[in-house]
Amino acid sequence: MKGYDVIAVVDCQRTRMQQHLTHSSDRFLTMGLAAASTAAMFYVGLYQSRAVRHLWCPVFKKGCEAVADAAFAKPFGIPDGYIAVTLYVAMILLLLGPVEKLWIWIPLLILASLATLANFLGVRDMANLGSFCFYCMVTTSLSPVLLWAVWRLR
Repeated sequence: MKGYDVIAVVDCQRTRMQQHLTHSSDRFLTMGLAAASTAAMFYVGLYQSRAVRHLWCPVFKKGCEAVADAAFAKPFGIPDGYIAVTLYVAMILLLLGPVEKLWIWIPLLILASLATLANFLGVRDMANLGSFCFYCMVTTSLSPVLLWAVWRLR
């Protein structure tokens, strides 16, 4: 092997390692965003199912409870907090797999897109109601970043 061949192999290995490290940080970012959204919506779901008596709402006072009790927050009679938890947990489980494969990445992209759409529709519903939920606003703020992070996984 000539000297320049060895350098080419080392450069190739270094590039692969850099891609792997970048890919890992994107995966951890995506998992962190999904986990934070899961926690926020699980708390809302607990209130909606009355496992928690009151929602602590740091910014909007009683807005969190007003939103969580609104008719639009229970599609098909299911608390939307639990629907969101299911969506985010599914994303976390998919993130444990080989995200470079299309059969993992495409469902991740679809779920992140659904979360973003649902969150922005929820903000519209909250605006119509005249009350806002801190936890819903947090997940709405995180959802475009989550979608971007999923996109970067490919």
